[in-house]
Amino acid sequence: MGEHTIREILKRRSDDTQRVIRRRRERATKGVHRRGKSYWMLGTMAVIVLVIIATIAYVGWLTRAVNDRFMADRSANAAGHNGLNLTLQSTTQFLPNTLLAATDPNFYNDSDLTVSPLTSRLVRMYFPDDSRIAVVVKSVALQFGYSRTDILETYINDISFDMNAGQLIRGFASASQIYFKKPFAQLQPQDVAMLVALATDPEDADPRTNPDGALAMRNAVLQMDAQQDVLSQAQVDAFKKSPLGIAP
Repeated sequence: MGEHTIREILKRRSDDTQRVIRRRRERATKGVHRRGKSYWMLGTMAVIVLVIIATIAYVGWLTRAVNDRFMADRSANAAGHNGLNLTLQSTTQFLPNTLLAATDPNFYNDSDLTVSPLTSRLVRMYFPDDSRIAVVVKSVALQFGYSRTDILETYINDISFDMNAGQLIRGFASASQIYFKKPFAQLQPQDVAMLVALATDPEDADPRTNPDGALAMRNAVLQMDAQQDVLSQAQVDAFKKSPLGIAP
């Protein structure tokens, strides 16, 4: 065999060897990429699972917190905090109807996943430093866990009005005694409207420090009663002419 022929054979073998080596390297590289992709997918899935677990735990913690506070207040109201308590069975429908007309007309119609302004305000009163997300979660938890009537009744008895002699006024029954010096059952419709305005904006509607603003806000609440068919327009026009009647 000639020298030239030997060189050709060695050259062909060398090319074949290089191709084999390249194919092995390519397979090895693809294997590394596949393993790397698998590890990345597993890592991503692990992170997602941890986020889901953490979210469920966070929601559960928020739900327990608001349920505990709500039940504690329900128990306190049933016992009569400060000796004053209102139930929707013991009071006329004018208070809840006016309250909802002025603050949350769709309270009974929205789904439990829709955060009610009234529920949200109750939660914000319980937890004033909560984030917006926490308030939403807690509001939805309350709406799923309790009837709208229970939430409304608790709001009526827990809502804060203003400070009186250094103490916070809580609930419509207490506010009636402070501002009108009479039991809630003896209030006239315009008086109830005044308290609803106060519950909505205790500072601007304070009849003792801002009587003109208080009168305007009371009359605005009465007008919402007409818009929501709680009162006729003739009744509203008559009640608007009444003085504030706030006790000194």
